[in-house]
Amino acid sequence: MRIAEFNQMLKDVSILSTKQFELLLRTLEIRRQQKQALQVIEAVHLGEGCPHYHSPSIVKYGLVRGLQRYRCKTCLRTFNAATGTPLSRLRHKERFLQQGQCMAQGQSIREAARALGVAVSTAFRLRHRFLAAVGAHQPAQVAGLLEADETYFRESQKGIRFLLKPGSEAHQRPARHRGGKAKKVVQRDLVPVLVGRLRGQHHVADRVLTAMTAVQATDALRAWVGPDTLLCTDGSGSLRKAAKTLGITSKSIAVGYDGRVSEGVYHVQSVNNYHERLKTWINRRLRGVATKYLPHYLAWMRVQEWFKNELRPEHFVISGLGKQIINT
Repeated sequence: MRIAEFNQMLKDVSILSTKQFELLLRTLEIRRQQKQALQVIEAVHLGEGCPHYHSPSIVKYGLVRGLQRYRCKTCLRTFNAATGTPLSRLRHKERFLQQGQCMAQGQSIREAARALGVAVSTAFRLRHRFLAAVGAHQPAQVAGLLEADETYFRESQKGIRFLLKPGSEAHQRPARHRGGKAKKVVQRDLVPVLVGRLRGQHHVADRVLTAMTAVQATDALRAWVGPDTLLCTDGSGSLRKAAKTLGITSKSIAVGYDGRVSEGVYHVQSVNNYHERLKTWINRRLRGVATKYLPHYLAWMRVQEWFKNELRPEHFVISGLGKQIINT
């Protein structure tokens, strides 16, 4: 806009009615959020080069829906800052910050759909695209006292229209109408989740397992622990074997015999507290989640745990674009 036109617009503000003025303020706020969302996307992958050929030789190649597009001088392909990430090919990228706000507030799918003005199915798809990359953002070779313990969620086929027929390989159980209550909870109906929490810090690691065995526990812990890690467990045989296999220092607390705290230092109360908050959030606030999406909700909880009261919408946008900002 030319300076003369802008100055004239500023003069016209004084003659607006109250309703027109409020409408103008709302429109400006929406536009500000949209511009900010595009700026966040641009900043995340600034200077990283071509995602196709990994060449730093790129040039600007116009704007598409307000987002800068680039062209690689080597492979001649075009791309934008979201190309090659879980958020690529999603429309209305100017709404990404609004989606991040919905997630920062912990809104339900229907609440987010109303806030964004989209269909419930679109809000659902946005949520899981934003969380797709965060699952891999786990801590690596932490230093300090790592409390590790498993917790269990009931297996859920929430959202599946037709359960598999009895006799098929993947058949687990008959349908539980509207969630229902199992007459008897059997081991095959429970999904184990191994959680590790670093004492005194915000580092949290988790892994959904098919069974709580020493082999799977070892595979999960291998990336988390390092030479400066002291593993503290609750006496689980699988975790003891995993620690021995990995050759790390460990302390096992048999809660039933030694009390909850051993030697005034060793306990798993921090990770058990995390279990309680996690299960309360998933089972009560979210009314349960499908087992196949459980890793995404574990990742969402890790983001909330990392930032606490400083959680902002752009954190979900940046994480959704694949940049690790938690457990670093």
